[in-house]
Amino acid sequence: MSDEAPPNDPADSAATLRQAAQLRDAGDFSGAAVLYRALSEKHPNEAGLWAMLGDTLRVAGDPASGADALEKAAALAPEDTDIAVEWALALRESGDSTAALAALAGLGLDDSPRGLAVQADSLRDTGRFDKAIASYRRLLTVTPDNHGARIGLGTCLQETGALDDAIACYEAVVAEEPDSAAALTNLGLAWSARGDLDRAEDFLQRAAALDPNDPDTLCAWGALLQKRGRADDAANAFGRATSAAPGDARAWSNLGNAYQDLLRLDDALAAHDRAVSLAPNDGNLHWNRAMTLLLSGDLEAGFAAYEWRAETRDHAPPAHDSPRWDGSDPAGKRLLLLAEQGFGDAIQFARYAPLLQARGATVFLQCHPKLTALFEALAGTPTVLSAGDTPPQVDAHAPLMSVPHLLGTTIDTIPGEPPYLRPPDGARRPPAVDGRRRIGLCWTGNPDHPDNAHRSLPFAAFAPLLRRTDIDWRSLQFGPGAADAAGHLPDDPAWTTCLEGFGNTAAALESCDLVITIDTSTAHLAGALGRPVWLLLKYAPDWRWMVGRDDSPWYPTARLFRQAAPGDWAGVVNCLDAALTAWMEPGC
Repeated sequence: MSDEAPPNDPADSAATLRQAAQLRDAGDFSGAAVLYRALSEKHPNEAGLWAMLGDTLRVAGDPASGADALEKAAALAPEDTDIAVEWALALRESGDSTAALAALAGLGLDDSPRGLAVQADSLRDTGRFDKAIASYRRLLTVTPDNHGARIGLGTCLQETGALDDAIACYEAVVAEEPDSAAALTNLGLAWSARGDLDRAEDFLQRAAALDPNDPDTLCAWGALLQKRGRADDAANAFGRATSAAPGDARAWSNLGNAYQDLLRLDDALAAHDRAVSLAPNDGNLHWNRAMTLLLSGDLEAGFAAYEWRAETRDHAPPAHDSPRWDGSDPAGKRLLLLAEQGFGDAIQFARYAPLLQARGATVFLQCHPKLTALFEALAGTPTVLSAGDTPPQVDAHAPLMSVPHLLGTTIDTIPGEPPYLRPPDGARRPPAVDGRRRIGLCWTGNPDHPDNAHRSLPFAAFAPLLRRTDIDWRSLQFGPGAADAAGHLPDDPAWTTCLEGFGNTAAALESCDLVITIDTSTAHLAGALGRPVWLLLKYAPDWRWMVGRDDSPWYPTARLFRQAAPGDWAGVVNCLDAALTAWMEPGC
């Protein structure tokens, strides 16, 4: 930065302007900004001077101050599209893409490739992917060789699930620019989303060879390592990304997630705190932080942070046109509770419906159609509605998983002592036991669950337990994984039909003396029924099981068996075998 002050002669504005341009051309943006500011303050009605000041500040790394100066320029020259575009660019670079779109509103951008690019990027930033796709396509008709626009288009297509089209965009760029690290990185991400981790790794290694310190590539590489269960290496990659780009909130959040996988929860929370300080309005960053808080057992702070899911695309709760319930006294109110997330989540938090009913509310619980018969047997008999049904007139509504926050739930005040569910009337009754103790097994979950590979264990891992013939072993597995037990567990059609639907499964679970399951909806259903359930957990479990304990405040009849190291199912089964021997002793 130059220490030279503006010329003393106030009339010599032209000389000052030339000097500022020379400094900018030489890369001394801070020095140039000093001169442009002096000129702008001397000639406050000159839009061009404010625009040059704003653009120089943006390039110097201060887009927020640049946006302030460009806003003044835009106010002085409201018909100048170029100034509006530069203002929008500065707003976007300062982290306010919503304001950037507002700055571009009403402008004709067809003749402004730069304006179309800012518009498309801002639409992508704000999650408006369909509109961003249209904007990128308009931009590509004007600049067909614009590789950045084609990569942006691919990113939005990928976000909307059009992976084939996204891959085609990235491949088109790589065909013309084989050393495009951005296109190679995005190809890696796309193939990872497809589940082809080997191909993803190939593209990411090619990208890393081009620029080993690129934060986007490092984050993509870290995400792949997480999928492969290599949390230590993932944390290293994300740590390098934060060093390369200390202002990248996403990199800090990814680092927090990797630390959480390592159960370094203090480090994870520190990284998430840094992330949200850099991007305080990003709901996804708050969501990640909430997961760490909840896993650590800080339910009050965790559920407060969990409210940010409303600002995410993947986790946003359902809504209703009635007022949002604020947690005030529910007595005399008609409340609509909207179940959300997965089946297990709905089963776990359905306990709050009877609680509010007992406090004087008239409760309507709306849930997935597969859960309606089960929830109709809830204690307290709230009215159960299927998703898609039109609810009756209510005073207020709340997403079901917001209720713990609204009521200030802590570990010590978790409500709903099980059993708060029972098999519904008309559920199929399973075959009678034959005098042996009956144990139901569940070893895998929904194959579409993003973490199913890590939370599941192969059926063959149960082999040491299945040697016991004094137990009536039963499969609780449905879906593709059920075939794994063929030839090992009884093939009894009368039993299998009892696993059709949650209501029937509840009756099957009630017939079991013990349920052994991974972390899936079966665990929640067994716990809600008050059945003894042994839960098999990966090293870094889902938040609700917390850490450092073998019980659950959510389900008092649960016993938790945790991996001692990532992927160590053999150790879990060894502990199960010893526990089972003790459980089978007379009197237990």
